[in-house]
Amino acid sequence: SSQVRVGTLVPFVEGKSGSPSASSLPMPSIPIFKGSNVVGRSNLVAVDKRVSRKHLSLRALPDGSLEVVVEGPNPIVVRSEGQRRKVCAQQRAKIMHDDVLELIPGEYFMKYVNMSDERKSSTSVESHDLKKGKRHSEEDSVVAKRNRQVMEDEALARTSQGNDESFAEESTSVTEVVSSLDSAGSSERNKERTHSVGPLKDVLPLTFRLMRVQGLPSWTNTSTVTIPDVIQGEVLLAVLSNYMVDMDWLLTACPSLRKVPHVLVLHGEDGASLERLKKTKPANWILHKPPLPISFGTHHSKAMLLVYPQGIRVVVHTANLIHVDWNNKSQGLWTQDFPWKKANDTSTNIGFENDLVDYLRALKWPEFRVNLPVAGDVNINAAFFRKFDYSSSTVRLIGSVPGYHVGPNMKKWGHMKLRSVLEECVFEKQFCKSPLIYQFSSLGSLDEKWMSEFACSLSAGKADDGSQLGIGKPLIVWPTVEDVRCSIEGYAAGSCIPSPQKNVEKDFLRKYWSRWKADHVGRCRAMPHIKTFTRYNGQNIAWFLLTSSNLSKAAWGALQKNNTQLMIRSYELGVLFLPKTLQSVPQFSCTDKSRSNLDKLALGKNIKTKLVTLCWKGDEEKDPSAEVVRLPVPYQVPPQLYGPEDVPWSWDRRYTKKDVYGSVWPRHG
Repeated sequence: SSQVRVGTLVPFVEGKSGSPSASSLPMPSIPIFKGSNVVGRSNLVAVDKRVSRKHLSLRALPDGSLEVVVEGPNPIVVRSEGQRRKVCAQQRAKIMHDDVLELIPGEYFMKYVNMSDERKSSTSVESHDLKKGKRHSEEDSVVAKRNRQVMEDEALARTSQGNDESFAEESTSVTEVVSSLDSAGSSERNKERTHSVGPLKDVLPLTFRLMRVQGLPSWTNTSTVTIPDVIQGEVLLAVLSNYMVDMDWLLTACPSLRKVPHVLVLHGEDGASLERLKKTKPANWILHKPPLPISFGTHHSKAMLLVYPQGIRVVVHTANLIHVDWNNKSQGLWTQDFPWKKANDTSTNIGFENDLVDYLRALKWPEFRVNLPVAGDVNINAAFFRKFDYSSSTVRLIGSVPGYHVGPNMKKWGHMKLRSVLEECVFEKQFCKSPLIYQFSSLGSLDEKWMSEFACSLSAGKADDGSQLGIGKPLIVWPTVEDVRCSIEGYAAGSCIPSPQKNVEKDFLRKYWSRWKADHVGRCRAMPHIKTFTRYNGQNIAWFLLTSSNLSKAAWGALQKNNTQLMIRSYELGVLFLPKTLQSVPQFSCTDKSRSNLDKLALGKNIKTKLVTLCWKGDEEKDPSAEVVRLPVPYQVPPQLYGPEDVPWSWDRRYTKKDVYGSVWPRHG
């Protein structure tokens, strides 16, 4: 918010005879601010390794022009006043308003629009270029409709790409372009979808959000989050847990991290990626890869612990710390803030606290000592995180840690942990024998025996009449080949749905396959990297798990030795939403002292929570003592089974039907 924008790099298309060229890829507009700016591979929707991560650096000059330095090894082309000039590595060039950059000679055209002229010209340029360059020649009527949707979404997205007013002012002429494209009536569909879901309620601190996706209509990003929304304020200590970490992107996307005095990164990188991480991290950051005692395991958990003078923010999410995960995928994030414990508070009977500390202890990071203004000189280890009051927690943590777990430890991790928590819960009678949904982005090598074991854990729990809920029939929500082909990334999205044909095309799995349909949140074309598991009846939800765990034995564990041992290979972490009876208290925030979303409720009053989807249409007035919590489940419930033409995506098959960028899969070979 403190940055001053001076202009924008706008995608500029030059197709030949109506056929799409590489330059017609729907790159987002790139705002240019005072000071230094970096343009690189992370700005492209499709990954092209000829474009470096730090391809160009740009600096705004007082006269409104930009000084461009080529940082990567490949040259660029600057087109100015009819002249075309190649600029090689480490060379400089000056660009003015309306000059065009070719990020790779002949490809990836971007026009520079100075702020003073932007309102007048950028919309007409973008509108013309979208209309001219995005028409695809395929005759298949289904594909033609999908391409119209692509064009509409990209045009509408122009109104939501920036946070400042200049983008909002572009909406009128962009809308005109959309209506001219709308021979399939898709604007009407969007209008209906916009009004089918009300704004998300924040009455209780069940803060589960979808992440923002670039290149989608603005209504789809209502109530979504970005990484700067989460990491904000005066952070004293940050623990960032993830599998993949792109340090250049992370520090560009969230520059406030540079100001955090103590940062611990728990990661799963190795080889060249780890060497790069070591070279690019700030000097005061500590890297740690938790031990992996069993082969083929990973450190896969995605979480953040942010310590503030006021307390701690706990974040559990599904995105790697890389650009495509935070911008191009369907992802989910949960967060809640907790205050420091009072000096005389020694309670340790909070389930959330014990879940968290047990999990952190298993990570075995090297202790380090810091001086915090509010706590003095302290060791940063697992026990340190008992200093916060988690009594207001509204979720349970479900973690996995690698090992051969026996005795009491068997119920602390993986699907046996989920089973043990659900066994303690009482649900409404409507959930007896109700179905289950497994939704994830990578499928392990499974067999029917393990699927039964897993369904048994997810079916645990009692009804309010004392009977067991009983085994639910599972459905697997998984993108089809056509979903991936027509997604906002095209086939490139399939690289983040990394399941081989031998795992996907097992005969016994056919009865489970269900469509990735996400019209109500506008994410049909944003491929899922989110992982969720739930039990439902209609639009009512018994429980809901947001997690890093895919459907695999490595993530969830497999019972061994006559069910006396649970073997897990990987680290995972998720949050389990359950119906609860809570005492209403003002919602605590580490960053906003005035924040309280429970003002309308009588403090101290007991309230029950009822979990539902965004599409639930019940009557909230019937039971005023129950608080309806609408969770943004990102896919259609109940899921729709695959049709006879649907083929589940597997990433090692060859697909010759071209995607929305004119590419086949795999790209090479």
